[in-house]
Amino acid sequence: MALRSLSVQSKLLLAFTLLTLLGIAMVSYTAYTTARASLLTSIERQLVGLQRSKAGIVRSILTSTKNEVLALSGSDGLSQVVPDLTAAYRQLSREQVTPEMRDAVRAFYTREFEPALAARTRLAPAKDAFLPTTDTGWYLHYHYMVNGGHPYGQRRRLESSTDKSAFAAALVRARNVLGPSLDRLGLDNVVLVDPESLEVIFSYDQSTIFGTTLDSGPYSGSGVATLARALRRSQDEDDYKFTDFESFRPALGQPRAFIASPVFVGPDLVAIMILRFPIEPIAQALSNNGGWEAEGLGKTGQAYLVGPDMTMRVDSRFLVEDRANFLETLGHSRLTARTIDEVRRLGTTILTVPIAHDGARAAFNGASGFIETEDYRGKDVFTAYGPVDLDSLRWALLTKIDRSEAMAPLHALGRRILAVGVALSLLASLLALALASIITRPIAELVRAAREVSAGNLETRVQVNAHDEFRALGEAFNEMVHNLGASRIALDAQVQTNERLLLSLLPASGAAQVRGGSDAPKSFADVTVAYARLSGFDSLSRDFGEDQSMTLLSDIVAAFDEAAEQHGVEKVRTIGSSYLAASGLSVDRPDHTARVVEFAREAARIVRRFNAERGTALTLEAGINTGPIVAGLVGRRKFIYDLWGDTVRLARDIERQGVGTIVVTRAVYDRVRESVPFDAPRMVDIRGLGAIELYPVAGDAA
Repeated sequence: MALRSLSVQSKLLLAFTLLTLLGIAMVSYTAYTTARASLLTSIERQLVGLQRSKAGIVRSILTSTKNEVLALSGSDGLSQVVPDLTAAYRQLSREQVTPEMRDAVRAFYTREFEPALAARTRLAPAKDAFLPTTDTGWYLHYHYMVNGGHPYGQRRRLESSTDKSAFAAALVRARNVLGPSLDRLGLDNVVLVDPESLEVIFSYDQSTIFGTTLDSGPYSGSGVATLARALRRSQDEDDYKFTDFESFRPALGQPRAFIASPVFVGPDLVAIMILRFPIEPIAQALSNNGGWEAEGLGKTGQAYLVGPDMTMRVDSRFLVEDRANFLETLGHSRLTARTIDEVRRLGTTILTVPIAHDGARAAFNGASGFIETEDYRGKDVFTAYGPVDLDSLRWALLTKIDRSEAMAPLHALGRRILAVGVALSLLASLLALALASIITRPIAELVRAAREVSAGNLETRVQVNAHDEFRALGEAFNEMVHNLGASRIALDAQVQTNERLLLSLLPASGAAQVRGGSDAPKSFADVTVAYARLSGFDSLSRDFGEDQSMTLLSDIVAAFDEAAEQHGVEKVRTIGSSYLAASGLSVDRPDHTARVVEFAREAARIVRRFNAERGTALTLEAGINTGPIVAGLVGRRKFIYDLWGDTVRLARDIERQGVGTIVVTRAVYDRVRESVPFDAPRMVDIRGLGAIELYPVAGDAA
């Protein structure tokens, strides 16, 4: 009882539980958002810093590689062996190439090289597409491909068990001179190209490019050929060129990049040295020699390069760590089945896996930044990006980590906050449970009663047993419902009165416009209009007086209204002794023309009866037309409903011609001539329209 006597304010003071829950939520939210912002800032700083550091390392490696290549191309050992090697190579044109040697070379390509290339690249070359184009090429391929002493595709030194020419000795000397330098500099295979003929006169490792001409041979479209053509007229011993990665066919489709430099003996350009670009040092630097976690990249972080064709330039960390799992993950990504198959066959992500997100594209425009995007595995990642440039070569260097791993500490914090919040919430809920029941009971009763009132039940009442403000609220509610009931009765009566008045003044379409609050005119495609005028009221006013004549006019109009309602015709308006009616406005009637004609005939009969009963001499003249009209309200506060258009104007004009009591246009005549008698048509001049054929209605209505 004491609790019921408390004020609402006192009860609200007891609702501290809600404030407690709100406080818990606010503190939890603030802690979570602050931690999230801090973590995102830390992730961005780490990835951006690592990206810039790795970019500097890559630039250093590229510069170092360039310097090493220039040092090798300008070395004394190379300048000593190239002249002898070139001379011996040119003497090979004198060596005999037998049909058996050619058959053996063809067999090598058909049985060994082309099947191996097709297995890796799905390449279906044209017949004899890779065969040499010179006798020297046939000779060298026979001795060094067919009789190389080991299966093609294994990294082995170029050697032959059958070549006894002077060139074989020169090749061995060149290999012995270049071998230690390549090992010392950590460089891969090197080829030497004759700048005059662009023939490949030397290859340290076995390669089908050896002995071919890069000007028109099977590899004239390769990056090696591009470099050779670019440097064949070089006049600078420190000149060099890079070419980006391509699927190199002599390497059975493996991705290869190349760097080239001219070789001079004195002022003479004697060879073009081309080396496979060593990507391994860059890959080791980017992966920290496989120590990704030691650099803070966790289980999913990686630094990698992207080329201008938007594909990777180093192998993915996930391919290196677990190839089977990586391929399975790619199967759930957006990569095509063809791309995944290429990764599986070639065993590399270089040139095979596309990196097409906004960060990579921005890096090629010279921008650096940090974004959240989807990586090539279909995982959401945080990525820092930026360009790596060396002369004409531009790559994008990206560092990334999976969003799930980066945000794992935040998720753990969120779970702890949630657990504490749930525990405190349960405690606060238990304390507030009893009080909430008492406070909400009268509110629930008011809600129930309000819903019944909303549903239209104005007989409902609330019962509130409390002795506080809720009791006063309940009593006020009951009084309000009582007053609403009385007001609704009065309002319904007024609405009915207004509706009757509106329908008596306007057609149904006009009344609908008033109810809808619209004053915009409305177009009707096909409406029949009757414009009727009573003549003889001047003499009627003299004989009966003004008051009685107006009474007689009112009686006739009332009779017209009744006839219109019977025939489904709407009265539009009356002005003096004129009467405008239409059919097809509010209700779409297929026989609206016939209805209007019958209404006009009935109106004529009404006038005849009226003359007979009252002793008057009134006459009715009516014009009927059918067609499109525009209808709407005229005026703002005091308005009328009116019709416009040529259809209405023509009905009014033909009524004034004195052709007959009821006159119709040809459009009306065509619709009702089977059911309504007509006199012979007459031609009448209508101002603005010229000669119009009109049809007087015959019979009783005439």
